[in-house]
Amino acid sequence: MPVAARDAAGAAAAASPELRAAGTVRPELSVVIVSWNAGTALLACLRSLHANPPTCDWEAIVVDNGSSDGSVARILRELPSVRVIANPRNRGLAAANNQGIAASTGRCVLISNPDVIYPPGAVDALRDVLARRQRAAFAVANLRYPDGGLQASVGSLPSRREALLGRRLGRHFAHGGGMWWYEWPHDEERAVGHGAEACYLVRRQAIAEIGLQDERFTLDWEGLDWSARALARGWEVWFCPTANVTHLEGASRGQVPGRLIVGAHRGMYLYLRARSHPLARPLLAAVVSLRAVTRLTLTFARRARR
Repeated sequence: MPVAARDAAGAAAAASPELRAAGTVRPELSVVIVSWNAGTALLACLRSLHANPPTCDWEAIVVDNGSSDGSVARILRELPSVRVIANPRNRGLAAANNQGIAASTGRCVLISNPDVIYPPGAVDALRDVLARRQRAAFAVANLRYPDGGLQASVGSLPSRREALLGRRLGRHFAHGGGMWWYEWPHDEERAVGHGAEACYLVRRQAIAEIGLQDERFTLDWEGLDWSARALARGWEVWFCPTANVTHLEGASRGQVPGRLIVGAHRGMYLYLRARSHPLARPLLAAVVSLRAVTRLTLTFARRARR
């Protein structure tokens, strides 16, 4: 197809999701969103993508993990161009991400939480990073709170100490580094150890080499493990300061704090176990279990006082 005709077709596809849904254009970019009872937040996320789409052919795939809030029916009714994979039960985050990736055809895949709002240019900024950084497996977005405040979006791969200290305690000992870079202004493009799992663009070529996400990670730490595996293969993780997106936080995970705590600690253990001496693993399991029980006790005690 001539360049002008190809460009015109690409522009039409970017503006018209129906063409992509009809299968007339193979997308350059695939958006994969895993949802569990995310309802209104999910619809807002999808509408923001349709209002501010990337300047390329793209598709949106929602993998629903057994929602009971009617969100699947709403997507099919209100956004028929979106492909929906409806699981009868909650398969876990990594497994559902893998389902979406396997169903997608784009040369890059945007992994997104259902509670992310996309302004104009955000997805294209991530695409630009992958285009310029040939060894970048992931391009990580710059997360913002609804009031515009900065969310710590990147950090270093954690040591056992940093992982066990967690976000709150670890922040006091990080001194500008650590698992999450709270004190860094997030104002420059740079290579990082890992990024927040809420929004990041993945190169399909890297997936082919490092493999899909480890499905033992049911909730949390799947992105950290994926980043570590990518870095071990010589790939890179890059932060994109101009890809500003709003992250509402907790659309799915916040509904079940107990499940979140258990899933996060399971993920922490799996990540650290793979990087620990076999003789140290029983003690590691005991420490992580004690940490989980403590978090559960404090969380439900606070809820009981409300």
